Amino acid sequence: MEKLEGTFAVLATPFDENDQINFNGLEENINWYIQEGIHGIIPLGSTGEFTTLSTKEKKDILSFVVDKVNKRVPICTGASADSTAQVIKFANFAQSVGVNGLLILPPYYFNPLQEEIIRHFKLINKSVNIPVMVYNNPGVSGVDIQLDTVLKIAKEVNIEYIKESTGDITRLREIERNQDGEIKTFCGCDELALESFFFGAKGWVSVISNAFPKEASKLFELVTYDQNYKEARKLYNKLLPFCIELEKSGKLVQVIKYLMDKCGACGGKSREPKLTLTKKHKNKLDKMLDNSGLL
Repeated sequence: MEKLEGTFAVLATPFDENDQINFNGLEENINWYIQEGIHGIIPLGSTGEFTTLSTKEKKDILSFVVDKVNKRVPICTGASADSTAQVIKFANFAQSVGVNGLLILPPYYFNPLQEEIIRHFKLINKSVNIPVMVYNNPGVSGVDIQLDTVLKIAKEVNIEYIKESTGDITRLREIERNQDGEIKTFCGCDELALESFFFGAKGWVSVISNAFPKEASKLFELVTYDQNYKEARKLYNKLLPFCIELEKSGKLVQVIKYLMDKCGACGGKSREPKLTLTKKHKNKLDKMLDNSGLL
């Protein structure tokens, strides 16, 4: 199995003015990210607006991404749903088309108990033969995967990674501190990337890399491979205002798509009911770009 490590761009899904998937734009984005040094690709995540996509659209996107990436970097696809059976069905499809891993939330909306979360991931583990990245994001799933639960499901053979998106750096620290490599942590909160690397995160599920793939990948490399912490802090300070804006604005998808368009990638529109950015918000982002030293 291919190891998942480094900065993974969690792909935005570009839509055209008719609300259809812009596959040409998606291909251009993928090629640019790989050319810029991205370490991996994640389609069908929250940034990809997966909840707005039909099952057919998800399958079409995933098949397209696998074909266009063509094994140049690993692919870890989002495969979340609100029932275990739905997850398993899509996970098996994803495995059949050649992905390298699965990114999976606990069942959302109905607030499952911790033992139900354990059951969910144990059943998924038995149904696939590729690594699973548990996705802990209580802000979107409505349920927090507690530390004891993480440590229990980490004993399953295919549960190899966790994307930690609570926004509390001590959660990632405690996962690292209380186990010995059974589950590897990924940063899932852009404004805590540097801190996560210092605490041992083996990767970053990165939103900002849709606009700045070279810089986001370099940040991981500076800390993990080069131990050049001075340069890492300098680069992080350039990226951080955008990371904070993504996390705090409440318009993560719209913000990253606007930044993508400004940086020459294909962001495009978002699906309803997401509203377009106001002129005031766009002006704010323009000023941030002008002052960033990143363009």
